[in-house]
Amino acid sequence: MKTERRHTFRASGRWLLLMIVAFVASVMSLSAHATSTCNDASNNNALNAGTIAVPVGAAAGMTVSTLTPVNFIVQCRFLATGSQNTSTDLTGKLSITNPLAGGFSDVYQTNISGLGVRYTVNSPGAQCNITNQTIQNGSLTFTCTFNGAINGPYTQYSIYITASLVVTGPIASGASTLSSAPVVAFSLTTIDSGGPWSQQPAYSGAAAGTLTHATCSVSQASVSVDLPTADSNNLGSIGATTAPKAFALTLSCQTGSIVLITLTDSVNPANRGTALQLAPGSTAAGVGIQILNSAGTPVSFGADSAAPGNTNQWSIGTSPDGTLQVPLTARYVRTGSVTAGTVKALATFTMSYQ
Repeated sequence: MKTERRHTFRASGRWLLLMIVAFVASVMSLSAHATSTCNDASNNNALNAGTIAVPVGAAAGMTVSTLTPVNFIVQCRFLATGSQNTSTDLTGKLSITNPLAGGFSDVYQTNISGLGVRYTVNSPGAQCNITNQTIQNGSLTFTCTFNGAINGPYTQYSIYITASLVVTGPIASGASTLSSAPVVAFSLTTIDSGGPWSQQPAYSGAAAGTLTHATCSVSQASVSVDLPTADSNNLGSIGATTAPKAFALTLSCQTGSIVLITLTDSVNPANRGTALQLAPGSTAAGVGIQILNSAGTPVSFGADSAAPGNTNQWSIGTSPDGTLQVPLTARYVRTGSVTAGTVKALATFTMSYQ
């Protein structure tokens, strides 16, 4: 009888011990579990391209502008109670549904015919496996490992996306407005929360900028005009001028645009008059240099800008398929009390197209 009681007691004790171990193990499993929540920040970016000049003869594949990288942030935190650190792997996907430009696997069409955009993706550090990758054939997938405390703050990683504007074919001469670009959508999947979960796009598709396709190139980058020595007696009063000397600007053009030009005083870019100020190194005083157009009218100077309607911009005609000569003349003009010496003046010219 005593033996039976001891056997029953031991069996009961073992059962109780097993129940306690199982219960503790269950509690420990629950306290170590954490669910991550992830999203993106710094999203819905617009593509702001500014003013882009496309040179004459730009071939398909030429990058005409590389914009400042956008910092697209991916972030995760862990939801649960407890003091344990935990981690998760996030798989992100950047997607583009806009058509690819013909002949390219990573350049997508914009609203301007012949101009596309390429997105290059980088992430510093070892957390994400992205180094100079482009969005090929509509998508780019990458993985980031996140570590953080349960119920802690978001852990953030920077994904830098650089937009480059690329020539994909013939571009119309003159100025074109960039108003739309590919939407770069983003979705994510995590190993503990599943997915894919759609997020706000990295790029919204909005765009702004002006594309200027040069119709003409300069055949001679620098033109020197040597004026003959002038007698101050022939400049008897302010405004008096000497005989002009002819010179020309020579351009190589493609057909299709009205070409406009602005001359700018290099010494004083704010000069809107008709006399170039003397450059450093001049020893004469009281004189300036006038430049006259083909009609013999003194040219007024403007800002160094290709913007349509720039102050003192004027038309030099329709671009031919070949050489375009811009005939000009230069002469002295008296501007004040004359002192004999050497004269030097500098001007630049800027072309615009319509």
